[in-house]
Amino acid sequence: MAKKKPEDGERFEVLVSQVEAALADLEGGTLPLEDALKRYEEGVAALRRCMAILKQAEARVQVLSEQGGELVEKPFEEPRSEEGDKGKLF
Repeated sequence: MAKKKPEDGERFEVLVSQVEAALADLEGGTLPLEDALKRYEEGVAALRRCMAILKQAEARVQVLSEQGGELVEKPFEEPRSEEGDKGKLF
């Protein structure tokens, strides 16, 4: 399955709300199985779109550093901890 790019104008905050709503519905435990599966699929789809938006945002982040009196853009690099990627969410 090809990865879906975030649709134009799709807001991260709205998608997070959709994930939270799906989770609340599922945690309620009152949905019939088919409805629960559908809500789960909707929540996962919204979560994947959130992750794609975050990945795009991370790619755009630039760190400015001063070199020789000029500001130079450097690609964003995630700091590494001594424990590796233990604290990493994704």
